[in-house]
Formats: sequence, C-alpha cells, structure tokens
Amino acid sequence: MKMQDVKTLITSGTIIIAVALYMIFSGPSEKEKDDTTTDNSQQLENVSSTTDETTATQQPTISMKQVEEKTGNQHFPVAYLKNYDGDTLQVNVNGEKRKIRLLMIDTPEMNYNKGEAQPYAQEAKDFTDKLLKNATTIEAVYDVGPETDNYERLLAYVFVDGKLLQESLLEEGFAAVRFIHKPNNTFEQELRDIQEKAETAKLNIWSHENYLQKDGFHPEVMQ
Repeated sequence: MKMQDVKTLITSGTIIIAVALYMIFSGPSEKEKDDTTTDNSQQLENVSSTTDETTATQQPTISMKQVEEKTGNQHFPVAYLKNYDGDTLQVNVNGEKRKIRLLMIDTPEMNYNKGEAQPYAQEAKDFTDKLLKNATTIEAVYDVGPETDNYERLLAYVFVDGKLLQESLLEEGFAAVRFIHKPNNTFEQELRDIQEKAETAKLNIWSHENYLQKDGFHPEVMQ
C-alpha cells in the first residue's frame, strides 16, 4: 500500500470517529429542544390553569377595605373587654365603655336570669370570646345607616386581625343572618352566601331542622 493511501485512510478514520463522538455526546437537536420547551410550557399552563380554577372556587372574604369603600366610613380601633353572647360585646372606644351589636347576624341567646341558655349559645359566646381575647387588632366600621340601636349599642362590622367577625361566626354555623334594617345592609348578600355554605354542611345551629325559624331560635325542636 502506498504511503498516500495510508494517510488517506488515517484521515478518513479520524473524521468518522470525530463525527461519531459528536453525535454521541452532543446535546439534543433543535427539534428535541423545541419539543422539550413545548412540554414544559404545557406543564406550566396546566399548573396555572389548576391554580386559577382553585382560586375561582374559593369564597372571597369581606375585607375592611371593601366595607370602607362601599360605606364611605373609616375603621376605628376598639379594645375588647368582654362579651355577653356571640353577637354582643363590650369594648373600649376612645376611653369610653360601649356595647357593640354585630350588624346583621344573630346567635342563640344566653338567657341570663331567664332560664337555660339556648342550644349553641355558649359555644357561640366562647368562640367570639376566644377570637377577641387572642386578637392582635380589633377594628370596627359603621354601615351607611344609624350607628346605634334603641339600646344605644353601636351597630358595626367588627374585624378581628383583619377578618370580619360576622363572617367567622357564620362560617362555623354559630350565627344566622337576621335583623336586617336598611340601609345598614350593604353586605347582606355576601353574608347570606357565607351562611348558605354552613347550612349546606349542617354545621351547629343548622344541624337540627327548624331550630331557626322566622321568629327566632326554637330549642323545643331539639328536645
């Protein structure tokens, strides 16, 4: 074999080996990259879609900002002293002791000095007391109507660490939407929507059919 042929074989072999090594160790082709990018993008879209669907099904809360914007009233801080039942409490407002009656909800009565407490009255009272005692901030906002009732109690939305107390009581099935007096009913429908979920789940006061009737709570249906 001539020396020139040997050189040619060596050169050809080197080229073939180089090409083979390149194909083995090189990264994915542009098409493969595109396919991978498409798959990753699709996965992100699926996650985003799932997140959006989850968020859409969550019941929005009634924020203090919403109440302020719709009523035109500003919140004011209160200091908790005690509560009488689930929906009535005593607070300190600017150095003065005042009672607050939570707007648009009703919890079972404790019936002090009038007999036994109605079913779930003690549970509602304890629930409210625990939230308020452990709160970092307690703030109240008036609706657009009268700020007090016939008993000189303040009528207000009360926020405990940013969450509406009325909403919390309704969610747990300790309260019902009652005593609606226009125009102090700006968030009536939102509260009814929250109550509906507790009714459907048959939580606490809703676990006994006809316990709550148009004229109030009826303990006798549970005997």
